[in-house]
Amino acid sequence: DEYDTLDLLKEQATINGINHIGFTNAEQGTVDLEKNYKKYDAVIIDGLFYRKQGQSGDVKTDSALADVFQKLDNLKHKKIIPSFILSGQASFTKELNLFANHYKENKVYDKQNEKDLEELWRDIKAEADLQDDTQIRHQFNEVFNSCEALNISFEYQHYIISILKSIKYNNGIDEMLYFAQLRKIIELLFRKTEKAGLLHSSCIKNGEVNLSESSLFLSGQPTKYSNVKCIKSHFPTIIAESVKNIIFITGAAVHTEDEDMKKAKVSIEDLRKTNKTPFLLYSLVFQLMDIINWVKKYIDEHPDKEKNQLHWETTKISVLEGQWIQGEITRIAENGYGTFQPATGGKTLSVIPAKVKEFSLCTTQEIEVITKIDNTGKTLIENIRV
Repeated sequence: DEYDTLDLLKEQATINGINHIGFTNAEQGTVDLEKNYKKYDAVIIDGLFYRKQGQSGDVKTDSALADVFQKLDNLKHKKIIPSFILSGQASFTKELNLFANHYKENKVYDKQNEKDLEELWRDIKAEADLQDDTQIRHQFNEVFNSCEALNISFEYQHYIISILKSIKYNNGIDEMLYFAQLRKIIELLFRKTEKAGLLHSSCIKNGEVNLSESSLFLSGQPTKYSNVKCIKSHFPTIIAESVKNIIFITGAAVHTEDEDMKKAKVSIEDLRKTNKTPFLLYSLVFQLMDIINWVKKYIDEHPDKEKNQLHWETTKISVLEGQWIQGEITRIAENGYGTFQPATGGKTLSVIPAKVKEFSLCTTQEIEVITKIDNTGKTLIENIRV
């Protein structure tokens, strides 16, 4: 209940490498514990404190302690979380307490005793080190430190941990779920590079990251749908190939719209008929871990956003009359008109409703068009092929 004022205790925990989250009452603490049990390695419980949020005065009770232990019992089928009682009350440190005796054989650490506190920090770390998740975090410490620095949420970090645990114990895993999550982490990394001025915002449309475009841009290659390119390849060749590999394989696993992806998806399904192993997923997670570390270090080494943007260059766009032009349908309006974006960038072109209906066009569909110039000098779409 006095968490906000125990600065010395918090400082000692930090010095001992322990990240702590405090609550003044059992109600809030147990709600967060149930919601985020995966991220907790241990729980420190006071002897006398408040059961409900908003309580004050002399309503502290050891029943709050029982509430927390009950929640820990309820969570055991999901995760066993070690607990430690820390109190300054003589009724706990000098005397026998019913709940402390039942749950912890009356093992209570005295917050007024320096030796007890030193023992507490040692015991917490020893117990936490027995947790699989913590062992994995320690084993791949650099990767998870990079995740923290890049603000990759615990949810996505835990997908990586789950795959690494599957490798450790050789147990089953839902590959399709994790293919999708690895793809999402690549997207998060691209958002970080955009904020750092390494990736151009044209690779993010309507809040959605175009993974292929982003990969090309950061590799110093022309993109399909932007008239801006990066004259410097930020990605080293190996990182570029790893990124491209993850995008392709995860795209094949979770998408069906793109024809190349459809073919790749069939290839993955055919592979699974004869080779039912998770090694493809495992190989991707190690590539991703390398990419995470690289992105973190590269952003640290290139902190000047404006300087990073000096590597951007506008390319000259031309739409030639009478030639097939590749591009994408980016929108179908309510009035039936379509919007065609040339792959080389530049101005969009309108597709009349009759052509939209004739070719059954839909958004994100890649097509080719032939244009012509009318008497007013306006560029029109003369023919379409899908």
